[in-house]
Amino acid sequence: MREALEVTGDLLNLDGQAFIYDPTIWRILRYVCAPPVSEEDLWTLVGQKFRTVPADLCDETAEVIREVLDPVRFAWVAEGRQPNETERESAVMATSALLALELLRTRRRGTASKRQEAEVAAALEGIGYVLDAKRGDIDVLDVLERGHFSKERKVAGAKCDVPIRLKDGRLLAIECKVSNGPKNSWKRLIRECGGKSETWRQHFGTQVMSVAVLAGSFDLSCLERAQNMDGLWVYWQHDLKALTDFIETIA
Repeated sequence: MREALEVTGDLLNLDGQAFIYDPTIWRILRYVCAPPVSEEDLWTLVGQKFRTVPADLCDETAEVIREVLDPVRFAWVAEGRQPNETERESAVMATSALLALELLRTRRRGTASKRQEAEVAAALEGIGYVLDAKRGDIDVLDVLERGHFSKERKVAGAKCDVPIRLKDGRLLAIECKVSNGPKNSWKRLIRECGGKSETWRQHFGTQVMSVAVLAGSFDLSCLERAQNMDGLWVYWQHDLKALTDFIETIA
């Protein structure tokens, strides 16, 4: 954050040159906005998705950030003056705290999901299924050999955490979801799992089945609704034997 302030002259000279100097500095500068601008929102406002700011979008990116600069943390910018040391340090600490919190949330979600996927993979290997290391899209069933499963890859255009080709030839699409409360559970289970399940059923018909492997806190009515959805089964991460028993029974 201190480097970002130095490069931009304490944000008084925030222009496209900042991204020419460091094309990745946009990840930090998103957090000088109020509220912080998400990657998706920034890409939408600029008009293009990127990992590093393209040279022809440097000025547009700087303009987007300037328009929503936090007037409380960076009061000196609106007043057109240099900050004093106390103002600068307070802004650095406040912005760093925002960034750290978001990074922690992102890593917690990613770590929990990866742990789920690893445990599911171990359970599948325990009943004789073999990992297929390929990551290409699955648009037809025979892309994945019977008795094999994969790590995350696209199935009929939608990302699937653990696609499995059952021994009877059908496809079992597993989604791993962690929820920390009722509101989040509806998004994770109904919107994401339910929505993908319908997409896969439209593409593969009765040759696909969907499973949600859950961990955390879920609203009871959400779970009941999911259990009543066609083509979607719900299992818990702490009881994967129930899932493997189900797989061995149906295939």
